[in-house]
Amino acid sequence: MINDKTKICGSIAIKQSELGSIMHNTAYNNLGVNFIYIPFTVSHCKSAIEGIRALKFRGCSVSMPYKQEVMKYLDKIDPVAQEIGAVNTIVNDDGVLTGYNSDWIGAIKALKEITELKNKKVVLVGAGGASRAISYGLKKSQCNKVTIINRTVDKGKALADDFGFEFGGDIEKINEVIDYDILINATSVGFFPNENNSIINEKDLKNDKVVMDIVIKPLETPLLEFAKKKNCKTISGYRMLIYQALFQIEKYSGKKAKFEVMEKALLEKLK
Repeated sequence: MINDKTKICGSIAIKQSELGSIMHNTAYNNLGVNFIYIPFTVSHCKSAIEGIRALKFRGCSVSMPYKQEVMKYLDKIDPVAQEIGAVNTIVNDDGVLTGYNSDWIGAIKALKEITELKNKKVVLVGAGGASRAISYGLKKSQCNKVTIINRTVDKGKALADDFGFEFGGDIEKINEVIDYDILINATSVGFFPNENNSIINEKDLKNDKVVMDIVIKPLETPLLEFAKKKNCKTISGYRMLIYQALFQIEKYSGKKAKFEVMEKALLEKLK
């Protein structure tokens, strides 16, 4: 029951999804803590952060397109988030707002469920906040080679330079990347309601690789469907979503939530 002791958490995005609230509120109920998570559609990042501070929210998730902009409005930035250059988690400790990044944790844990990363060759499509987080995780995991593919050349080159990776050009250049072990789509292409789109055509995928799509809805994106036809191992974006949320919940509440509890609630909604 919501009362004057309830700790409020939320999320800010230009286009909200109910999936975060389903995961978080299910976890809080299971943990028996007096927390609630509310998604907010936001058109002005700075005002939203002022509201979080004024209303004494315990924490907040940050989604597209605010993961980089939000950093200049916070009091502290965790060193990892600073290196990544993007924040997806804000924790409010008595009015002091600290930014963290759990996207990289979510991505790497999801990848490591089915593959090792050390010495692997990776193609990463996209150069936004999620791509920056995944890039950090890939570098930390000692991948042998990472190639950035991005439609906006300057942004793609900047990301590659920041992490010491190669820039492979626009998506049309995907076939010029001679070999890779893992391909990751870190763009929003294919996300509902544009679920019939894929960042990469079936003919451009290689056989017997690992393919991860960070898109959450639909569960099986066109990219993952194409990948299965090519006998690839596939990773749905929902697993990254849950792993990054586990970090947030522990930061907000001090409690460790259960992956399986959150997964059940999330899949019931997505299916």
